Amino acid sequence: MMTNRPFAALSMALLLAACDAPEAEQKVDAAAAFAEQDYFAARDAAQQALRDNPEDAEALEILARTQIAMGQGGDALLTLDRLANLKASLPDETLLRAEARLQAGDTREALEMLANEQSAEAWRLRALAAGQGGDEAQMLADFAKGRAAAGDKFKLIVAEASYYLEQGDAEAARPLVAQAQKQAPERVETLFVTARLAQLDEDSELASRAYLGILEITPLDRPALLGAITAMGNLGRIDLLRPLVARGIEAYPNDVEFIFLDARVKAEDGEWEAVRDELQKHESAIAGHPDARGLYGKALLELGQGELARAQLAPVFRVVPDDPDLRRSYAKALLDTGDREEARRVIEPLANGPDGTAEDRSLLASAR
Repeated sequence: MMTNRPFAALSMALLLAACDAPEAEQKVDAAAAFAEQDYFAARDAAQQALRDNPEDAEALEILARTQIAMGQGGDALLTLDRLANLKASLPDETLLRAEARLQAGDTREALEMLANEQSAEAWRLRALAAGQGGDEAQMLADFAKGRAAAGDKFKLIVAEASYYLEQGDAEAARPLVAQAQKQAPERVETLFVTARLAQLDEDSELASRAYLGILEITPLDRPALLGAITAMGNLGRIDLLRPLVARGIEAYPNDVEFIFLDARVKAEDGEWEAVRDELQKHESAIAGHPDARGLYGKALLELGQGELARAQLAPVFRVVPDDPDLRRSYAKALLDTGDREEARRVIEPLANGPDGTAEDRSLLASAR
C-alpha cells in the first residue's frame, strides 16, 4: 500500500532508486519529467511502466498527477480509481479528485468534495468552479479567501492572474504575476502569465522569450507553441517562426491552427499550389476557421481559379468584413468572375479609407 507521503518525496525516492529493471527506469524517467514539468514525457514514461506492471501504484500516482496537470480530468479520475482499487491512499486525494472533476465539467460534484477543505488550494478550486458557473463575484471572493488561507498559494496566484489576463486587465494581473515570478520564476505557470502579460503590454520580445522558455521545458506544449509563433510573427522573425510551425504540424497534424500556420508559411514563400493542396486536404476542418478559409480562397485566386476562390471567400467576407486582406482578395475574385459592381462595393470603402493602398485604388478603378 502507498503511504501518505508528499509527491515530492515520492519523486526523490524514484530519482534515487538504483534498479536496472525497465519498469523502475520508466518510473524514474516519469518522476523526473514530472518534476521538470515535461508532462508529455512524464505521461509516456508512466504509461510504459504501467504496461510492464498495471498495478504499480507509484506509476499510477505519477500518471494521475500528470493527467491533471495536462487538463485531462476524465482520464485522471479513471487513474485515481485504479489507485483506489489497490487500496493506495494519497494525502491530497480529495483535492486531486476535485480538480479532475472540475476539468471533466462536474462542478457540483467537485464542490461537494471540497466541503470540508479550507486550504489555499481548496479555495483556488472553488474559485475555478465559480468561474465555470459564470459567478464572477463568487470567484473573486474565493480567490481572496484563498490568499488568506493556509498552504501553498502559488497555483492560486497564477489562477487569479490568469483570470485578469483573460479579461485584458493588465494592471490587476501585474502584481500577481510579479508574485509568481518572485516565488517560482522558472515554473511553466509563471512563464505563461509572464508571456500573456507581455502580450497585453505589446512587448513581443518578452512574450517570445517567455514562451520559448516554456518550450525548453515541454517542447510540445500547444499553447506555448502558438504563443511563440504569434510573438515571432509580431517581431517579423519568420526565420525563427518556421521551425516552431514545423514542430507544431508534426506534433498536431490534424490541428486546424497548425494546418493554417503551415499553409501561411508556404504562402510567404509563394508556394500557392502547396497552400491550396494542404488546405484542400483539410477543407472540412477549416470550414469554421475564417483565416484558413480566406487563405485557401487567396491560393485559389493566385492559381487562376476565380470561381472557386469566390465560393470560398464570400462566406468568410460576411463573417469578417473588416479584414483588409480578405476584402482585397474578395474584390479580386469578384473582378475575376466579371462582377464589377459587387467588386466596387466591396473595395470602395477600403480604397477611399485612410488605410487604402495604391493596389486598392487600382482595384477600384478596375471595378468602375
